[in-house]
Amino acid sequence: MSIRRIIGLALALVGGWLFWGGAATVNILVNRGSSLSDALMQPPTSLVRLVATGLVLLGGLAIMAGKGFGRWIALAGILLFTLLAGLMVASGADTILWTDEAVISGVLWVLFVGLVVTKRS
Repeated sequence: MSIRRIIGLALALVGGWLFWGGAATVNILVNRGSSLSDALMQPPTSLVRLVATGLVLLGGLAIMAGKGFGRWIALAGILLFTLLAGLMVASGADTILWTDEAVISGVLWVLFVGLVVTKRS
């Protein structure tokens, strides 16, 4: 297995784990009586998280399949996830709410840089 495919696997695993966490949170809110639109849009952090992590997951899977466009899909997801962390910081949210997103954004960027600097085989 090439380094690029290993990085794709890592992106897919991290993206899938984050997507599952976001979906589980929305599910909890809906089970407690919120409507789906409220769970996703009040505030829209849940929707942004699901879209961003879904793109990272799809990008990672495409990279594993050897598709060249996978890195661009993953990049779009990483940019959205980083934007999510930045917006949480800018809104004045408590540190405990955005620290995980900031750290995970850094991990995603390291994986993406590793993807960009490795040669295609």
